[in-house]
Amino acid sequence: MKWLILLILFGAVAAIIAMRYRRQIQTALYVWRMFKKMRQVNNTKEKKIERKETTGDVQLISCAKCETWIPQKNALKLRSKTFFCSANCMEKAVEVN
Repeated sequence: MKWLILLILFGAVAAIIAMRYRRQIQTALYVWRMFKKMRQVNNTKEKKIERKETTGDVQLISCAKCETWIPQKNALKLRSKTFFCSANCMEKAVEVN
């Protein structure tokens, strides 16, 4: 019986506190939900960035003349394994030979 009275008393005190500070409690819940949503959005952005990095593998090659490392898709190919970073490097290499 005394536990029931204590439970009712505790419930009444909790209800009074909740009524008195309802705006602060609502604000705290709003902020909590906002941070939770921000964390979810951030996690999805990180996953998208990781996917872009893994799918965008670029093979780098060295220019035959100046030995600058450039992506293979931007390089100029003279022979089967000879790549140049620019037309200028290609011309210089041909002049020397």
